[in-house]
Amino acid sequence: MMDIPSQVYVSARKIYRKLTSKNLGLREVLYEQIINDSPARTNSYLSALLEYATAHIPYYKNLISSHSYNSSNFSELPILTKSIIRENFDNLKSDELASRGYYFNSSGGSTGKPLQVIQDAEYEEWREATELFFYRQFLDIEPVATSQVILWGSQTDIQQQTKKKNLTTRQKLLNIIQPQKTFLNSFKMTKKDLHEYVDAINHKKPKLIKSYAGSLYQLAKFVKENNLSIHSPKRIHTSAETLRQFMRELIEEVFNCKIYDFYGSREVGAIAGECAKGKMHIFNFNNHLEVVDKNNKPVQPGEEGRILITTLHNYSMPLIRYEIGDTGILGKPCNCGSKLPTLEKITGRVKDHFLTREGTLIDGGYFTRQFYFRNWIDEFQVLQTEFEKIDIYYVPIGQPVEDEMAEICDKIKQAMGEKCEIKWHQVEEVPRTPQGKLLYTRSLVEN
Repeated sequence: MMDIPSQVYVSARKIYRKLTSKNLGLREVLYEQIINDSPARTNSYLSALLEYATAHIPYYKNLISSHSYNSSNFSELPILTKSIIRENFDNLKSDELASRGYYFNSSGGSTGKPLQVIQDAEYEEWREATELFFYRQFLDIEPVATSQVILWGSQTDIQQQTKKKNLTTRQKLLNIIQPQKTFLNSFKMTKKDLHEYVDAINHKKPKLIKSYAGSLYQLAKFVKENNLSIHSPKRIHTSAETLRQFMRELIEEVFNCKIYDFYGSREVGAIAGECAKGKMHIFNFNNHLEVVDKNNKPVQPGEEGRILITTLHNYSMPLIRYEIGDTGILGKPCNCGSKLPTLEKITGRVKDHFLTREGTLIDGGYFTRQFYFRNWIDEFQVLQTEFEKIDIYYVPIGQPVEDEMAEICDKIKQAMGEKCEIKWHQVEEVPRTPQGKLLYTRSLVEN
């Protein structure tokens, strides 16, 4: 797909700016502010949020004012869990909610019941400005002027993005200044779908491919197994799932293009993005991030812990020290030129980790590694139902290799104990989450 002529783009954008001058202008102002932010300015966002929460959020009025919390002893604040949010939903609302242009949103609910939250116009502007920062500064891409193929699994997102009926003048102009985005539904991908998706990418020749990590891995595997050729974009942007190393290696090999991973969620927005050097940089101007151990104490760089997020610009319902359900490792400064702090890696969801009876956590990546180069397996999921009970669901390609099945079981028992019972289940398809994600590992054992 060719980019639109520059004179048409400039003309349409001028008109569009007039129609959306308030929102579009603020987004650009915030982007410039992000570019010029200093550490002191970033720290001030947290102080301002705590001050507002003390004055306007009933839940925090009691919690913060009675203990004199501020940015200096911030890490002593109690952690906010999903269950606490559900139990205190009304008390977590701002008393100025009516004037804040608020709306409801929810987490994806990949591993459990979705969490409903309240967000507002200011939060949305910061979210979009942060994503704009990621595209421009890390991907070197102007999103409104770049042809894209988006391989996504959320039916709701796709329907909202592709609805074409009753277009307003604003929407029509937006379609002019943005090259057409081609959406491919990854919720359920048959062999026929995968063939069509390869054809679509080869026909559109997008500069950017954005996708669930797992969905693009499945497509890359299909391309390689069938000895197909596929267009190589300028950039690949993965999100919404843990990007395992084996997935990264195959995708980059098949598409001959580096992956830039992105970390965010519906309830808190943009958290971190990958630079050209492969480091995940924390967008600390949008969200404050902590990594803590099992005693809720900060870990040192290089140590794995649970990720806590504080939304710095959602005053309608601030989430302060919110346990998002993911684990990660803090990194050291990166030599890419960005001064933003880093995550060495996002190791996965808490539910990706398996728990032994002795209390040891085993990274889900240990189990996925046992399935590398098993050419007789198309898809799989390793599910821990009890301390010493594991079910393996798999879609075979041809006949299972019994020696390799035994080897996988031995490796699992080395981690989970010799008494661990392992059952194999041959299925036609490993069930996806409601968002179309394939979870390779999942534990039902409470930590």
